[in-house]
Amino acid sequence: MRSFITGAAALLAVLATSPTVSAVVVADADHIYSSLLLSDFTQGCVQSGLGGTFVGQGPGFTGNAQRIVFVTEAGDESLVATGFNAISDCEYDAVVDTLYVTDNGLEAVGAVTGDTIFAIADASTAPGVTALGNELVPAGSLPFAAGVAIDSIGQVFVANANGGGTGSVQRVSGGALVPFIPTGLDFVGSIVFDASGDLLVVETLAGFDSEVTRYSDAGAFVDSIAGPSFGFGSYDIALDVDGRLLVSGSFGGDVVSMNATDGATVPFASGLTFATGMDVDAFTGRVTMLSATFVPTDEDSSLHRFVAKDRLITGNGSEKRDCTSEVYGLELVPPKPGKPAKHAICVDGAACDSDGLENDVCVFPVGVCLRVSDARLPECTPTDVTSFTLVKSKPESPALAALAAAVTAATPLTGEACFFSDGIEVPVKITGSGAKKDGKAKFKIRAVGSGTKPPKDTDSVKLVCRPSGA
Repeated sequence: MRSFITGAAALLAVLATSPTVSAVVVADADHIYSSLLLSDFTQGCVQSGLGGTFVGQGPGFTGNAQRIVFVTEAGDESLVATGFNAISDCEYDAVVDTLYVTDNGLEAVGAVTGDTIFAIADASTAPGVTALGNELVPAGSLPFAAGVAIDSIGQVFVANANGGGTGSVQRVSGGALVPFIPTGLDFVGSIVFDASGDLLVVETLAGFDSEVTRYSDAGAFVDSIAGPSFGFGSYDIALDVDGRLLVSGSFGGDVVSMNATDGATVPFASGLTFATGMDVDAFTGRVTMLSATFVPTDEDSSLHRFVAKDRLITGNGSEKRDCTSEVYGLELVPPKPGKPAKHAICVDGAACDSDGLENDVCVFPVGVCLRVSDARLPECTPTDVTSFTLVKSKPESPALAALAAAVTAATPLTGEACFFSDGIEVPVKITGSGAKKDGKAKFKIRAVGSGTKPPKDTDSVKLVCRPSGA
């Protein structure tokens, strides 16, 4: 990690005198790309949380100057933790509401802690706590702290990117590091557990090519999934909802989607200068990543978001115009067995409830995507969207009204785009006797395209919040 930082500093000196060129980011045909500009440069950490995203921010490799913020779906930022120097990675455990953060900048001027892994407890409500005092192992224990991962029972693992065949993966236990892969790795970038419990590792080798390897849940080498190769990077890996690996960290190259069995790759996203941290939302399937140009530009301060088209709700109108507007963040399920799936039904506290709490309120993470080239709708030819209207919201939802305003402000839309809300709150109905019943809400939206006969796509959605345990 130190060698990369040094190289980045040299590159920055060169690029500072060069013209700034804005990249054109292109997603594969199955995803829609959108970006959200933040208040500062992003650093290393990006993780889906309860109703938003944890993001590392601040100047590169600067003692006590980096921080973690929480960004709501609509873009509001709040401070979570401060006092980091060179954030490498982070991982959020929603079960215990803890954010684990690795930092490898203890030697940075002004650093008061670092080269370790931190645990930020109560992360969803943490009011700007300091990194100092929240170390899981003593400062200096991980001089090349890199990727962090959590297994199925909540154990924390961290990579140490020593290089030279001395890189390792350690398990954190009782304030100490226990060898898991004790040695034999090079410059480890990221680690992730798959559904079977195996640990997948991506690393840069001595020849600066990359490799993805698989280890058993006991730390034994299983096989090499891909590489050595220069066809993909080694900064981060993430499993998408279909079980494929996304791999970032190729300078000027694609983020690739990799078959986790045989290592075959296809491009996932191109146009980012140097994609770094990535995360996949387990419910919506949206991929969020960070990137760096070292100039810097807006690319360095943005959340880069990729929405899977096949997880969108196409609506209940004509298939010839349903691609004009599609709904994000919901799953339609039958109200009863054998009935058609027409309602978005969520049980309080389940994955579909974006606040993650059993609190008698479901928060539906509703968004909208427009002008979608959707293979599921071969008869629909998307046109530029000229207007967007929130026709009805019952009961009224401030988040939905704000979403509609954001879409309206962006029209006319000449390309695919997605917009996100802070969630529609639907409370459980509580009777006078204290019994709990389904809470209900509904909304209707309309998008109008362009042309001599502009398509009008009206979508009506019914939301049902079921009590916990129903």
